[in-house]
Amino acid sequence: MNRHAQENLASVVLLALFIGVIVLCQDFGPRARMIPLPLAIFGIVLTLVQLAWHNLGSTEELRMDMISVRAPDAPEAETALSAPVKKITWWREAGAYGIIGLLVVLIYLVGLMPAVFVFTGGYLWLSKFCSWQRSLVYTALLTVSVYLLFEVALQMQPYHGLLAPLLE
Repeated sequence: MNRHAQENLASVVLLALFIGVIVLCQDFGPRARMIPLPLAIFGIVLTLVQLAWHNLGSTEELRMDMISVRAPDAPEAETALSAPVKKITWWREAGAYGIIGLLVVLIYLVGLMPAVFVFTGGYLWLSKFCSWQRSLVYTALLTVSVYLLFEVALQMQPYHGLLAPLLE
């Protein structure tokens, strides 16, 4: 089975899983289906988009150029194959755990919405992933999306943080 067929099969299995969640949710009460039902519908939409993009869209940017790797007259291919793989050091791993710990501490202290805003904006800007203007736009869009998902669509009261009484 080639890779294209494997990806289609994985997408079909995901679709069946999400449809199964929707069918099972019909036996739940209205409050019990508030989380699995929207997530399953969202999963179906994303899986259908993935299937359409994979089968109908242009996949030229996803293809590996295997000919240049095998070509004997390509010296850069040989150096790329013989180059040592970067080893992940313990301090990089500790830094990744530290970033997650920082997010958890931010949520605990100031609540979900401010933590999402500060953490996302800080990460995008400090990692130089994008400019501060673009990171501000992305951060605002993500924060609004989280707000709309949890407070408006799911009608859940988010955690306001340990410092909420001091800020009121």
